[in-house]
Amino acid sequence: MKLENKKVAIIGFGLTGRAVVDFLLKKKVNIAVFDEKSSRVFENIRGLKEKGVRFYFGPFNFEKIAEAELIVMSPGVSSFRFPEFKKLEQFNREVVSEIELAFRFLKGKLICVTGTNGKSTTATLVHNLFSTAGRKSFLLGNIGVPFVSQVENIRRDEYAVVEVSCFQLEHAKSFKPDYVILTNISADHLDRYPSMKSYVETRKNIFKNITSEDKIILNFDDPLTRRYFPALPCKRPEVLRGLPDGQLYWFSRSSEVHRGVFVRGNNFMFRDKEEIIFFKSSELPLIGLHMVENALAACLVPILEGIEIGLIQKGLKSFQGLKHRIEFVTHFAGVDFINDSKATNVDAVLKAVMSLNSTSQRIVIIMGGKDKGGDFSLLKPVLTDKVKLVVLIGEAASKICTQLNGAVRIKKARSMQEAVRISFEEAKPQGIVLLSPGCASFDMFNSFEHRGELFKEEVLRLKKDMTEGEVWT
Repeated sequence: MKLENKKVAIIGFGLTGRAVVDFLLKKKVNIAVFDEKSSRVFENIRGLKEKGVRFYFGPFNFEKIAEAELIVMSPGVSSFRFPEFKKLEQFNREVVSEIELAFRFLKGKLICVTGTNGKSTTATLVHNLFSTAGRKSFLLGNIGVPFVSQVENIRRDEYAVVEVSCFQLEHAKSFKPDYVILTNISADHLDRYPSMKSYVETRKNIFKNITSEDKIILNFDDPLTRRYFPALPCKRPEVLRGLPDGQLYWFSRSSEVHRGVFVRGNNFMFRDKEEIIFFKSSELPLIGLHMVENALAACLVPILEGIEIGLIQKGLKSFQGLKHRIEFVTHFAGVDFINDSKATNVDAVLKAVMSLNSTSQRIVIIMGGKDKGGDFSLLKPVLTDKVKLVVLIGEAASKICTQLNGAVRIKKARSMQEAVRISFEEAKPQGIVLLSPGCASFDMFNSFEHRGELFKEEVLRLKKDMTEGEVWT
């Protein structure tokens, strides 16, 4: 892709937008950055101005944006909120996402992990499996390192493992992975998308350039994945009608799929032209059945890339999971504390509760935050069966309380400290306190990481107070 002397507009100047600026500065282009926030929010832009980068802060000036030949969208800016960006394409302006821009400069193989939940764990595990086997890979994308920041460092014999969010797929044009892992589909981001159909259609953009040379890996246990898969857009329709050349693979923990990986007893199995045992599920150092699904999905890529089974086993055994995803914090006074702050939608809460090996009503959950349009009534059966109390925080507390409607006892807290204290008192003795919010974090916290770290701080402060004999009232 030739960029020299082109006029390029970058929409949004967060982590992704800054990485795009740094990338384009090496391409001798004319750069203009647009962000709705005030200039006071941003630091250290003087140096970029001295390099010729122009900044426009405040409400988007679409006349000025239209002067650009190429418009690069940050994932935080929604084309549903600003339909003007789609209209610009009618006037011969190319609007692309950051991952689309990066893809056009990629020389190595592209492995993409997308889906509603489990993306980060699955992508990190794929990366870990390649690294353990001595294959050079780069872990990029929605996990925190923009694809464009590293794309020119990736050689032809190396791998880009990219976690891809639906936001990043809104302007993906020629983007074409060599491998696509779709972990699952459930309702999410309905505060951004006008409907579930719109959300799913955006997610499906990752498949639209797939050919018979590429490999698709899908979750056989996920009903919405199986429901939507026949309608996936694709350049080669025969790829979606049974894949006679063997490019569609499934992963399942409950069924023996005809091609892919599955669980039989205590064994992880791979089946294609032949069947092999490649791992003991009891040796997986991760909590929860959904983590088994993530591990199965991740294993398929290195298997298909010809990595030795022994090296895959080594990579699985060494993987300790990610922070804020069913993360064990500590145990004291008979209570386990689990941090699942990354559970930002209803389905993630459901999987978190189901993953915990507990007897009836031993769990106290801390939920709430900024609503993303989820239907919390879907939790009622499992909460009634397994949960003693739900402690609510944040903006969505009233909505959650209404939708749970008597299925479980509920208390409200004004802060994370108060939520932890209430939960501990209710969980004693021999219980579990689970932070699994089911909501975004931005009403009370900077990020889900901030929320999870604060939860851990409050838990450890409580433990210290209890150990030193401080009495709480």
